Amino acid sequence: MEYLKSRALSGVNAQSLRLGYVENPLAGHELYRGMLAIPYLTRSGVVTMRFRAIPPHEGPKYRSVPGDEPRMFNTNDLCRREPFVCITEGEFDAMTAHQAGLPAVGIAGVNGWKPYFARAFKGYAAVYILCDNDDKGQGKAFGEKVAAQVTNSRIVILPEGHDVNSFVATEGPDALLDKLEVKR
Repeated sequence: MEYLKSRALSGVNAQSLRLGYVENPLAGHELYRGMLAIPYLTRSGVVTMRFRAIPPHEGPKYRSVPGDEPRMFNTNDLCRREPFVCITEGEFDAMTAHQAGLPAVGIAGVNGWKPYFARAFKGYAAVYILCDNDDKGQGKAFGEKVAAQVTNSRIVILPEGHDVNSFVATEGPDALLDKLEVKR
């Protein structure tokens, strides 16, 4: 919980997204010990898990189940009755946007986007692609890649040095809503 609080995520949000901690891994899952467990929930249940190292850590920051195909995180937000939806790069950014009251799905990394994901965004009046600006241009490249395939999309580049999570952690959720010009 301390790590999640340091990332400005509430206990209520963590509970609703069913985040967990791997303390006693199942046989064969020992490499996930000490990691945050991030379930990919759908209306029918958990379809996969990703794991996030909690600093300080050694090895990869993220791990996926071997052989798992890329998926969208937090697809339950696609079932909300909203005229818009947000696409973020990464689970934490989607969790943060969700906590701010925005419907949001996350793509696990710049290369996690698959062209068939675009079908999920048909019919929205607006699709906000929230792009990281804390990297070497990968956030903008991600946004352009997604925007080329999603109609009614709007690329929103976060202020320099920020992704969605760090922006909301420093400026507050209302700053994100203002950036998108969304009223709640």
